[in-house]
Amino acid sequence: ARPKGLARLGLVIEGIDADAAKCGLKPDALEPAVSKHLTDAGFRVLRNTDDGTYLYVNVNTVTASAGLCVTRYDVTLYSHVAAPLAHTSAPVELQVELLHKGGLAGGAPAQNGETVTKNVLEYVDQFAARVKSANK
Repeated sequence: ARPKGLARLGLVIEGIDADAAKCGLKPDALEPAVSKHLTDAGFRVLRNTDDGTYLYVNVNTVTASAGLCVTRYDVTLYSHVAAPLAHTSAPVELQVELLHKGGLAGGAPAQNGETVTKNVLEYVDQFAARVKSANK
């Protein structure tokens, strides 16, 4: 999909819980970093909203007994569309996945946090570049 005409994006970040914090991920660091990358790319960012088109970052972290961390992270660009279905009389709003990338990181807490943050921001930059190229 080549998303055209996007100037503003919602931003939702989930999964940064106590385990994630122990593993080097802090919501007060990741959300501003993602938001800055989007605004630097020319988007108006609406935080904590999934209306319209939005970027969803989901992080799931577990800690091992040896103090090691493992984090699954996904970055997805979603939009909504009204579509008719065969069994409904009126169109219904559906969530559509436009772009998605995900990965897995593991290691000591500081290393884990740095790797996840770096890769999430890399995906955000790739998505922003794709949207910008579609708008040329």
